[in-house]
Amino acid sequence: MTVHVLTAAPPAALNAALAGFEKQFAYPLGPGRSFRVSHGADYPRFFRAVGDAACFVAGRGGEVLGVLGLAVTTLRVGGVGRPAVYLGDLKVAPAARGGRVLVRLADAAREWVGGRADCGFAVVMDGTRVTPDAYTGRLGIPPFRVAAKVAVLRVLAGAPGAGWEADAAAGEACFAALTADQVTTAGGDPAERSEAVPAWLVAPDGSACGRLEDTRRAKRLIADDGGEMCSAHLSCIGYRTPAALADLLRVAAGAAAARGFPALFAAVTPEHAAAGGPGTVVAPATVYAAGLDPGLSWAVNTAEV
Repeated sequence: MTVHVLTAAPPAALNAALAGFEKQFAYPLGPGRSFRVSHGADYPRFFRAVGDAACFVAGRGGEVLGVLGLAVTTLRVGGVGRPAVYLGDLKVAPAARGGRVLVRLADAAREWVGGRADCGFAVVMDGTRVTPDAYTGRLGIPPFRVAAKVAVLRVLAGAPGAGWEADAAAGEACFAALTADQVTTAGGDPAERSEAVPAWLVAPDGSACGRLEDTRRAKRLIADDGGEMCSAHLSCIGYRTPAALADLLRVAAGAAAARGFPALFAAVTPEHAAAGGPGTVVAPATVYAAGLDPGLSWAVNTAEV
């Protein structure tokens, strides 16, 4: 068995094997719905958009047996930045489970991470068959435990209206102010993953903000019928009240429609999921973390899940 460490696009043969490997896996998105993922010709790009990244690919004889994707990023916890490992992708082929694939992937990942972070996290759609608490806490990987619940919303695009577009400095300042008591990520590099030009939206009174982008350069979601679930993503969401969140999602859905997207993904706290309005698909997800206090509120980005 060979473990390839990818930081850039793989050779064509390995890329074709990865594409076939990914088709074996589906993920839940609300009741009775699922999707699969395609990372395209540059598998690590999605993780590079999160931070300093590598994908570990275990293979034998031209066949991919397992994949693990990691990125070292920064979490802001109580206003203080902490280096953290984001565990964004772990898949083992059904025929290879119970063997040495996970051990070899874990060994390579542990060596790559070294001492660059003392905490880590993952975000998993509820209903996923194997979750991080089942495969961490051994092989030298700290135990990941449930840290928070989030609701992933797929909001139907709306009628374009008055824009709240702002420059990056204003958006980032508003986001930092509105999420000072939450755990947030650094937000990554949206230009690395987004085909559309990323755009910040900030309410005129500063009560809500978010960054509109997509992931189509780095990851596409394929629906049950084989068609692409083409959607924008609202990242870096901050808001003072549920009403402010509802206004933000309405404006963002209109901005998504103006850019040709039929829907918008966003992640919010479960108690505020109704802010998406009629027709919104609500899919619960769980944040797992190691080295961080439980019970904290998290603001995560669907563009990084």
